[in-house]
Amino acid sequence: MIKNKKELKELIILSFKYENKFNNGFIKYREWAKKINNIIDNYEHTTTRSIFTSLVKDKIFEKKKDNKKILYLFNPYGKEWIDPYDNYNGVVSFD
Repeated sequence: MIKNKKELKELIILSFKYENKFNNGFIKYREWAKKINNIIDNYEHTTTRSIFTSLVKDKIFEKKKDNKKILYLFNPYGKEWIDPYDNYNGVVSFD
């Protein structure tokens, strides 16, 4: 098991890039924590929170407040997130 926090962060970033997690969009901390725990094979809340907080400070994750929820986007690329459902009106046309 990797003990160095820097190596753990690099492993998480590489794994998320490989899985293209940017396309997941903005999701809750709880979902990101589950993914991080699976990668580092560690289920201690303090370790996961510490790593996640440092990734947010390093601007690997973007933070967005939606009503009373705080959502996070994996965005190490600096791209602008465009929600594919923003212009969706629910009508399907078969022309």
